[in-house]
Amino acid sequence: MGRNIYGRKAVSFFRRAIFTQILRRLAFFFIIPAFLSVPLRAESAPSAENKTDSYKQLGFSGVDSPRVVPLREKYQTTQYKWLCGILDNAEPYRIYVRNEIEKRGLPPILEYLPVVESNYIPTAKSKSGATGMWQFMLNSVKPFLHCDDYIDERLDPWKSTQAALSKLKENYDVFGDWLLAITAYNCGAGAMQRAVKKAGSRDFWHLSENGFLTAQAAGYVPKLLAVADAVENAGYYGIPFPSARDETGKTIDMRAGEFDYVTVKKSVSIRALARELRIDEDELIHLNLALVQGCTPPHKEYEIRLPEGMKASAEYALHNLND
Repeated sequence: MGRNIYGRKAVSFFRRAIFTQILRRLAFFFIIPAFLSVPLRAESAPSAENKTDSYKQLGFSGVDSPRVVPLREKYQTTQYKWLCGILDNAEPYRIYVRNEIEKRGLPPILEYLPVVESNYIPTAKSKSGATGMWQFMLNSVKPFLHCDDYIDERLDPWKSTQAALSKLKENYDVFGDWLLAITAYNCGAGAMQRAVKKAGSRDFWHLSENGFLTAQAAGYVPKLLAVADAVENAGYYGIPFPSARDETGKTIDMRAGEFDYVTVKKSVSIRALARELRIDEDELIHLNLALVQGCTPPHKEYEIRLPEGMKASAEYALHNLND
């Protein structure tokens, strides 16, 4: 075979992410436990013997309530390894979500909402039909996302993040309270408006503890607060979690969400393009999960997402495919 003329200088975001995750995972599960002198069991966390930080306020009421504390303790014990795995595997997405939240000036705890929604899995699908990392129902995508026979943008973790944050901000503009806005993301703005009207109150805890919300909606915010408290206050509790931050507390620079794009005007197979580029087919598919047919739609412009640095190579590859 000839040499790869398409991507010699391009370094894939996901390859960098995977390599970085491997190193960090080794450190997290071997170096940290050794430092703490506590072996990690499959079902539990290290003991809280090394508290280092002062408590970080999350900015919301109820974090210390009986509805939240037992959940947080569960994430720190019996579900510790499960939560660590989710946070570690989701690192590239978490960094992107965190950066977008900061850009928009939204509450930082929203970074943990996909943990509650989908375990941060871009292709997650619920029994009710909610799809993607942010679990959009098909009847709730407009005007934020596009879905048709060829495209389901609910499966795109980057576009769906933009859509979810816009939806959450829209909810906040309606209710003027973030706990209500977050709950409305789960149960719908209409259901939340009816609950507020019936209760005569905009206090989430009053609504949730007095039967004005369904059990699922009432338990949504407590789960979010429990995850956020456990992770954001890992130093305070002395139980470490993957943070996607360096030793100074800054977000790890993995250039999350930095890609190239190439526009096509007819149907192009993603696998065929990957083979022409001589890059991993699954990698290119993963960057374009919204293409449910594995190809771009015919007779319509579409931007294919590429590893950073590969636009020129993709344009050349598409020229060869079209010949």
